[in-house]
Amino acid sequence: MKKYFFLVIPLFLLMILPVYAQEEVKPENIPEDRIILDNPTNIVSVNDIKKRMSERFESINDYTADFDWINGDVHYFGKIKYKKPDKILLNFEEPDDQLIVSNGHLLYIYIPYLKVVVQQLLTEDTESAILTTTSEAGLSKLFDEYSFSFYDTSILQPFRNTQAYHFRLHQKTPNVGFKEIYLWVSAEGLILQSNGNSPNGLNVSLIFSNIQLNTELPDYIFDFEVPADAQIIRNIIVPF
Repeated sequence: MKKYFFLVIPLFLLMILPVYAQEEVKPENIPEDRIILDNPTNIVSVNDIKKRMSERFESINDYTADFDWINGDVHYFGKIKYKKPDKILLNFEEPDDQLIVSNGHLLYIYIPYLKVVVQQLLTEDTESAILTTTSEAGLSKLFDEYSFSFYDTSILQPFRNTQAYHFRLHQKTPNVGFKEIYLWVSAEGLILQSNGNSPNGLNVSLIFSNIQLNTELPDYIFDFEVPADAQIIRNIIVPF
């Protein structure tokens, strides 16, 4: 059972991939979050990309994507659906038929082979942590709690079948959770992948693909009916 419950704890994390490093000049009189590219008239800053990320999330009412979720040497995958302001559904293909679903007030984790449903009342803290990097509210929390810098270069780099920016995030104030997070962000401001090491040393990553935006997802898909043969366990999850 421990393997499946741990799966929920680092949900706010997300992604990892090789870095295509390029040399660049970083003059001492230019702040760390501003890097001049080869073309001196083309300046990209961390704040430019953060603004693009915020604007992109503002334009999204809902999205659907495939996800790959890696906890150490364990690989989970399935489909994620999100709808503003705080509805989320993770439908797993591995583990088979497992669900994580929130209607914005309650979080449910359904583990069918154990016939167990974990039910958690969402507080402000747990809600933000769960939705970080998958929602507008979570993104704001990420901006508040982490300082952003380019991993090595401020230009778009090859990432799978597209181009993306690579960021390193440092926790501003020592706290529970990930001390560092590494993000790949598309040119349009979408988070494609994130990666970090959990407090107990596990590498955790989440990768999004086949992203579909604003498809008018219905509200009812985020409602969960507890199966008649399942045992309900309430509010046992440590804050995320």
